Amino acid sequence: MSNETKYQAVKAYIESGKMKSFTEIFDITTKNAIIKDSGINYVRITNKINNPEKFTVKDIIIIARLIGIESAKLYELIAAAAEKKVPVRKKRQ
Repeated sequence: MSNETKYQAVKAYIESGKMKSFTEIFDITTKNAIIKDSGINYVRITNKINNPEKFTVKDIIIIARLIGIESAKLYELIAAAAEKKVPVRKKRQ
């Protein structure tokens, strides 16, 4: 299956509302395809996948354009993943 076909499948899955996690993208397409087509370095994207709070607006726009979706939709998935990973700080009293 070509990268373009995989991106179309990811787009359909996201737009259907069935995709619940950012990492599900990589069940459909490969990290290497995203790396090759986005120009984002392997080490950097791996780090960002493992630490989604490190994605930049530029990264989100680039990947969203590859998939063919609005960047806001991709941001929602990444933000949800980041919220699960970033610990809540307790207020000092």
